[in-house]
Amino acid sequence: MYLGIQQSRRPRASGAAFTIVEAVVALGVIGILVVALYAGMTSATFSIRLARENLRATEVMLEKMEGLRLYSWDQLLTTNYVPSSFTAYYYDRGATNGVGVGITYTGTVDIATFPLADRNYSNDMRRVTITVNWVSGGMPRMRTLDTYLARYGIQNYVIQ
Repeated sequence: MYLGIQQSRRPRASGAAFTIVEAVVALGVIGILVVALYAGMTSATFSIRLARENLRATEVMLEKMEGLRLYSWDQLLTTNYVPSSFTAYYYDRGATNGVGVGITYTGTVDIATFPLADRNYSNDMRRVTITVNWVSGGMPRMRTLDTYLARYGIQNYVIQ
C-alpha cells in the first residue's frame, strides 16, 4: 500500500561509533593523564611543605642569633650561661592550640674560639655555629648558620 509517504532507507553508518579498541586506548590515555596530574600535585605540595619547614628552621636560627646579640661579652664566655641546646616547634595550619601534626626542631649553639689562632685578635672574637635538626617525611633534615661575634663589634677589625 502506498500512502504517498515515501520511506527512505538510510544507509548504515559504519563509522558513527567508537570501536572497543579506540575506547580502551582513550581510557588508557586518560588514566595516564590523571596519574601525571596527581603526581604533579603531590610534588608541588611536598615542595611547599619543605619550603615552609626550611623557612621555620631559618627563623629559629635567626631568633637564637638575635638572642646572642643581647648577651655581654663576659656572658658569652661564661660556661653554661648560654644554653647549648634548644627545642622549637612548628605547627601546621590544621593545628589548634598546639594540638595537631607538628614538627619539632632541635638545635645546638656552639661558641668556639676564633679559628685563626695566630691573629692578634683571636681572644676578642668567637665563632658561633647554630645547627637545627628536624625530621620531615621520615627523612632527617639539618640547617646550619655560622657567624662571628667580636668583643668590640666587627667594625674595629674591618676598618683600621
